[in-house]
Amino acid sequence: MLQEWAVPDAEKRRCLIESLGGPALDVIRTLKLIDPGVSVKDCLEALEHNFGSVEGPEDSCCKFLNSRQQKGEKASAYIQRLERLLQRAVMRGAVTAEQMDQTRLAQIVRGTQYQNPILLHLQLRERREHPPSYSQLIKEVREEEERQAASEFWEAQTSEPASTTPLQTASVLMVSTREELAQQMQVLTERIAELQSTVDRVKTSRHKEPQTVAIQKPALRATIPPR
Repeated sequence: MLQEWAVPDAEKRRCLIESLGGPALDVIRTLKLIDPGVSVKDCLEALEHNFGSVEGPEDSCCKFLNSRQQKGEKASAYIQRLERLLQRAVMRGAVTAEQMDQTRLAQIVRGTQYQNPILLHLQLRERREHPPSYSQLIKEVREEEERQAASEFWEAQTSEPASTTPLQTASVLMVSTREELAQQMQVLTERIAELQSTVDRVKTSRHKEPQTVAIQKPALRATIPPR
């Protein structure tokens, strides 16, 4: 940020000192005692020497070249992890900025698992002479991963019915038929019980009707006057 900030060096130094504390501030104070007008570049170098990594160009380059795609790791995740190692190699001077694209692609081809479908589909081996940038490469890889994941999902969905054997299908149908028959039997049983109840009520009412008439007839005769 200090390197890209378009302000005078004195302003950069002031902001840098205000943002530090503890041992880091002691380092800058020592530099200011020696040279009150110490430059920001010298301050950053002193901080790097005291607290930065002591990894040399050879070590950073070796870590980059020995990086391999791990089992179960997506190609996009491997490329993102590899990019951090490549940036460190560039900062240490092991690789130039102009060589980043070509160096990155060469290591991806070397470190990706053999016969990786994404590597084959994007034809990365054939593109080493004209390698894509990191942003273009990670975009293509992620899009291909998404496409392959969707394809595998639909294949699993369409192949699921075919995996059912005829015996399993017949068993499912038998279970379904048994359940339907049981439901129909229950409905019929309830209907028969309702009909039987209706018949019983009709029989009861028929037995009661003659007695009522017999009781009513004498009452009618008693009211008729003799001729």
